[in-house]
Amino acid sequence: MSKNNNIEDMLSQLITMIAAIQVEHKEMKQALEGMHQEQKEMKRAFEGMHQEQKEMKRVQQEMHHKIDEIETKAEERHKEILDQLTALKHDQDFIWEKTVRHEREIHAIKMKLS
Repeated sequence: MSKNNNIEDMLSQLITMIAAIQVEHKEMKQALEGMHQEQKEMKRAFEGMHQEQKEMKRVQQEMHHKIDEIETKAEERHKEILDQLTALKHDQDFIWEKTVRHEREIHAIKMKLS
């Protein structure tokens, strides 16, 4: 009978160990499923960030294009203003030259009349 008790005790221990292993296995499986879920969420978040990055890159390219257009227009306006200033300087030089000539002629006429 003692042998039967030992076998029963061993079987009882074995059943308890198997039950504990099953509980542990179930907990590990749940933890693994949780990790898979978190991994899926992280993948979705990464894909969202990747999409946002693509959109930001497109917006950045549009901004560079607009900046290039603005710079081109600014250069054109700058050239126009310089051309106008150059024309004004030539006009001013011509007017001064003509004024000096008239002053000399007026002075010469005054000298003749005096």
